[in-house]
Amino acid sequence: MMKKAAIFVMIIFTTLSCKTIEDMNGNYKVTTVGDNNYGEYDITLNIETDGTVNRISGKSACNQYSGEFKYQGTSIEIGPLMGTKMYCRELDKIERDYTAHLTKSVQVKPTEDGLELFDESGTLTIKAIKIK
Repeated sequence: MMKKAAIFVMIIFTTLSCKTIEDMNGNYKVTTVGDNNYGEYDITLNIETDGTVNRISGKSACNQYSGEFKYQGTSIEIGPLMGTKMYCRELDKIERDYTAHLTKSVQVKPTEDGLELFDESGTLTIKAIKIK
């Protein structure tokens, strides 16, 4: 009886903790890119799904970017990104690092305070916290 109760609790907990990409709609502050802590930079990630178009956008330290994405379950495929072309010499390396990590991300997982993106090998590419 105790074993059945424990399994039931685990099933309920797992079901309640699952989130779909629609549940992750919103604006996020990027804190980590690869092994780098970029929390001090103005990098944002916005996810918008409305049933017809899935859009990803934000600020990549200097420039604005946007693009579309496809998803199924926790798998995500980010399409080509377009962006503004302001010249920010001191932020160029950070911006290129962020967009490279973003476009190679293939999996998204919700966390308690935001989301994490991973590449094909399961390595963390981006960590972001939801802006309330």
